Amino acid sequence: MYQLTHIIRTIYLAITLSMILFSNQISANEQASKTDGVPIQYDFGHQYKLQSKILGEERQLLIYVPDEYKNSTDKFPVIYLLQGNIHYQHAVISAEKIQQSGWMPASIIVAITDNEGTNTRDYRNESDNFLRFINQEVQPFVARNFRLNGFKTLFGHLESGKFVLDTFLADPDEFDIYISANARIRQETITKFERFLDKNQKLDQALYFSMGTVIDNGPYNVEPADELAELLKKKAPQSLQWKYQYLTLHGAYSSANVTLYDGLSETFSDYIGEPITYQDFVDMNKMQGIEALFRKRAKKYHISAEVDIGTFMGLGFSFMDNGHPKEAVELIIDAIKNRYPKSIELHRVLGRAYLKLASHQQAFKAYEEMVLLAKQQNHPRLDGYQSLLEQVRKKL
Repeated sequence: MYQLTHIIRTIYLAITLSMILFSNQISANEQASKTDGVPIQYDFGHQYKLQSKILGEERQLLIYVPDEYKNSTDKFPVIYLLQGNIHYQHAVISAEKIQQSGWMPASIIVAITDNEGTNTRDYRNESDNFLRFINQEVQPFVARNFRLNGFKTLFGHLESGKFVLDTFLADPDEFDIYISANARIRQETITKFERFLDKNQKLDQALYFSMGTVIDNGPYNVEPADELAELLKKKAPQSLQWKYQYLTLHGAYSSANVTLYDGLSETFSDYIGEPITYQDFVDMNKMQGIEALFRKRAKKYHISAEVDIGTFMGLGFSFMDNGHPKEAVELIIDAIKNRYPKSIELHRVLGRAYLKLASHQQAFKAYEEMVLLAKQQNHPRLDGYQSLLEQVRKKL
């Protein structure tokens, strides 16, 4: 009798549990069907249609412009992406992150999309014709519709990565930066590079290329990339800024994302410059030396030669870290007075420098002005600035 009762109870519990699970599943499904959520929207730019006479077909361009473009009348560099329908979104995100860090100038991104079945034709069999399409139709279209400063980058991956290398060999002056991810390099390309380097002893471009792990790509792809890097070590002129990266943690496809991010960071490395200590600052003739560097940068990237706020901030913090808070105060006061009187961040750096000098009253005044400016500009970090002010108030 006990066994029968136990069996019946077990069956009852199993049926009850199944009903509960089924009921919960229905409830969850009903909720999911009723809850659409709020769509996540991200401004990735706009799509344009371009009827190509050279290719005899319509191609689409995906074009992103940075916020700085919308808020100014300045001209901007352009990054051209091959196979743009694959690489456009991660390129926009990567470029935005690097630009926000101040490591590269704000840039327009132009993604040239592929049509179905055109990959082999465009990047291999009829690559000369596709380059004509880029130079004679895509670039003029972009120039007619956007403010460009003439500085151009070309990025490609796999087949289009090989196209980037071929374009560099055909006419290096066409672009300023060439970034190639996981290109299928063969001996023919290495031979072309050797002849090219023998003839060109002055190259002002930047070349960055990568190769994913040998496990994913095989030695037949990795070894030629290594060989090309060795050739560049021996024969590339010093004026050519180049780097090869073997990506031990990335395969043929994931290499595209990291290559574009690292490639932009590396090839624009002189845009932000090296960290400068106070002694470096003195050795380079102080602000005259800094201004000379910015004129050089402006000439290369076709941008403003004005020393930006971020540079003054970096110098101020560097001076403090190197035991020169007094000099940091002098530098930042001059920058505020003569260049950026409405800068919230420069007042923050000034307050920090005064604190290093134990000049709490002066620090309080600097932070007070910082908070006032933050209120006037409706700055989202106002609460944080007010907290800094209160911390100093307690020290008075």
